[in-house]
Amino acid sequence: MFGRGNWAIVGLVKESLEAFRISLENQSRMAASSQMAASAVARLYGADALGINPYSAPRLDEEQELTQEQKAELARHAIAEQENGADENLPAGILDGQGYGRSEESYQIHPTLPWYGLWAVSNEWKKASDLPSIKEQQSYVLLERPYRFLQATDKKTVDQETLNATAIVRAQVPVLLDFNEGRVYIESTNKKLIHSIIVRLCQLGAEIIPVAWSYGAPNWTEAILNRLYEKTQYGDDFAKRAEEAKRFKANEIEKLEDRELEAIVARFFSMTELPGGIWVGISGPARIRLHDAAPPIAVKAPTSATTLLNMTSDAGIVTAALTFQELVTVPTKDGGERRIRRDLARIDLNDRINLSEVGAAMLRGFDLSTHRKDVQREIRQTKQVPSIPQFWGAWLLQLNNAVRTIEGAFREVLDVDGDRQAGIVPMQISEMAAVAP
Repeated sequence: MFGRGNWAIVGLVKESLEAFRISLENQSRMAASSQMAASAVARLYGADALGINPYSAPRLDEEQELTQEQKAELARHAIAEQENGADENLPAGILDGQGYGRSEESYQIHPTLPWYGLWAVSNEWKKASDLPSIKEQQSYVLLERPYRFLQATDKKTVDQETLNATAIVRAQVPVLLDFNEGRVYIESTNKKLIHSIIVRLCQLGAEIIPVAWSYGAPNWTEAILNRLYEKTQYGDDFAKRAEEAKRFKANEIEKLEDRELEAIVARFFSMTELPGGIWVGISGPARIRLHDAAPPIAVKAPTSATTLLNMTSDAGIVTAALTFQELVTVPTKDGGERRIRRDLARIDLNDRINLSEVGAAMLRGFDLSTHRKDVQREIRQTKQVPSIPQFWGAWLLQLNNAVRTIEGAFREVLDVDGDRQAGIVPMQISEMAAVAP
């Protein structure tokens, strides 16, 4: 989080806020949904399990030590709660501990806005990655000597003991819920994990809506890339830089005196201004198709993309990275002003922009490249470091702003009628409005 990553977006029924709040205040339910409970389930039953921790305490489950009897009770309760809703409370010895988020306050990011954050923790049983160390441990315990000094028959005994050796692999991802916008953001591309998180949120009262990016045409991602390229500015400058790249090494190419133009031709192979004032640059990694029937060619350097696109009249862009920018004027040290391009957001645009199986729209390769600099600048100016809730809240705000910018820019590029629903929209799945657990 707070850097480049991949985010899955699902819809959120705003009216389910109250049910979600009630769940967050139910200590028995939150203990059953916690990573503390999921860890107990995984270890005692050898089953995959998903738990949650509050956004401000990614390892909160480690703050409470449970006895074996308490772990067994918590695991049993967690399974009953998740399968059909437990109708009994846990013992005080478990509920009164500090190993789980026990109130709405533990998960609420903003004091007045309905913004929530949590860590979804996946506990999966997998084959141990270092069997030799397990065999060595078993040799010490069972036969009191290193594995290499065992007789053949003893080695077979140890090998049999470790044949099905497994270990719990813990992985956790941030999850952000915005009941104002009606969206959930999950930093993952793992379909199984995303589905498990959706199920858990539904169990906690949040109603989830499957969504997808949609602009009407099935090949709209390619249409956006090629329409942007057709209207690119600085075409001669891109072509000149591509010619220089053919004759000189990268460190031998003389940089342009115009710093703004140099930044454009060094990073991109297309830069287009939209009617609304947003600029969109296209860069690698990209795939270029020379002919309609030809397989696409992968390129990374912008000069390579320019060269390929100029080779044939019907060459086109299949996939690429998009950077959304705005032009701003900043003061200089000598009292003057200069114009700079400020990145708003970056995404990879390709045919994997939707995870239809789990009803999620994707932000792949997503980055708010100036966000960290903006926060650090504010810290220097105010001499105050934001609190953890403020860090998470600022990121969620910028996520929302970036998605709106991207949705609007795509509408402009494709000339989508203002009355037509486009962007991240609910998926048409039977007559159901929400995903059931």
